[in-house]
Amino acid sequence: MADLDTFGVREVFCEALARVERIGPNRRLVFVITVPNSDGTKAPVAVVKLALSADAAFQTAQAILSDGGQPLAALENASTVWAN
Repeated sequence: MADLDTFGVREVFCEALARVERIGPNRRLVFVITVPNSDGTKAPVAVVKLALSADAAFQTAQAILSDGGQPLAALENASTVWAN
């Protein structure tokens, strides 16, 4: 892959994958961002929606699975729904 200049690209830390939506052969990943409440709990305040082509979704999954980490346990609880 070619080097990309990501200097001006905003980085957002997402705490959870809320769901994976099917859009034909493509996928939309919906991530949750939270902030602490005054009572110590966390409240979801925003989502990041990332739409991927079928090829990009496959490449992303392959990259995550081959990095030596153990994402499978985290992905087992991710819900999959059909997009409206």
